[in-house]
Amino acid sequence: MRTKLCIGFLVLAAVMLAGCKRTPVGTKTEEEGAEQKALAEAQAQQTKALEEIRAEIAAWRNTAAAQAAEPEFKDDLAVAKRLAGQLSQQASKQQEQEAAQTVARLSRCLTALAASAPANRIQQHLERVEMALTSGDLAAAGGEVLAAAGTAYNPSAPALVPDVLGPLEEASKAIRSGDAAKAEELLGTVMDKTRSDETSADLAAAQLTAIEAQRCVERKSWQIVIAQVAEIISALNRVEKRSAPEAKPAAASAPAGAESATPSEPTPSAEPRPPPTKSTETGSTASSGQGASAADRKQR
Repeated sequence: MRTKLCIGFLVLAAVMLAGCKRTPVGTKTEEEGAEQKALAEAQAQQTKALEEIRAEIAAWRNTAAAQAAEPEFKDDLAVAKRLAGQLSQQASKQQEQEAAQTVARLSRCLTALAASAPANRIQQHLERVEMALTSGDLAAAGGEVLAAAGTAYNPSAPALVPDVLGPLEEASKAIRSGDAAKAEELLGTVMDKTRSDETSADLAAAQLTAIEAQRCVERKSWQIVIAQVAEIISALNRVEKRSAPEAKPAAASAPAGAESATPSEPTPSAEPRPPPTKSTETGSTASSGQGASAADRKQR
């Protein structure tokens, strides 16, 4: 009898022990499932938030304010190239008064062109964001981030714009959630990219060269002016390549000889509105030196 009771107790203990061992396993499986579900929901919410931000950016670009702020960058680029071609001709003919007027117009045009470059516009919006975050105005900061993202979103010439849309979207999300520190970190990355933008660097170099050209016109250093105009046109040609809608794929498949063209020779397709300039005279005049200038004076 005692033996049977002992066996019964042992069986009961074994059953209870087995039940206790199975319970934690089941609980662990349920916890893992809950964690995976929560992670999936968080990812879905993040995706939905980014989609909402993208839709808001797209809607902003259709507003009157966005269209009013959108500069005619390509038109201004064509104007700058046309003025540079005129200046080259006037310098080769030593037309002092005409050259002085043209170089002043070119300098102002390059200043406006640089200000309207997408990277510089994005950077200016972010300067306003930093000021708004410093004062605690999250609403104003969010609006400026939206404007910066609108400039980077779906541009007519993708190669003109640095790849900053992703960080701007994340910064907009951080501002909405009140995380100013994270927004500042993301915007710092965007600022670094805009400062190193090639188009902005080319336009800044063209501006400085135009200022030097003004001084050389005053000193009647015509050969130097001609060489400076060639540098300006070369920089504008590089910007013009990026301003084409197909600029990114064309850059990879462009023939090796495409870059060997005379810097002063504008691309024919780049100036659909202004009359074609004779900027090809720049290279020939610069290579002929004083002889070409003397021949022009004889013609006069």
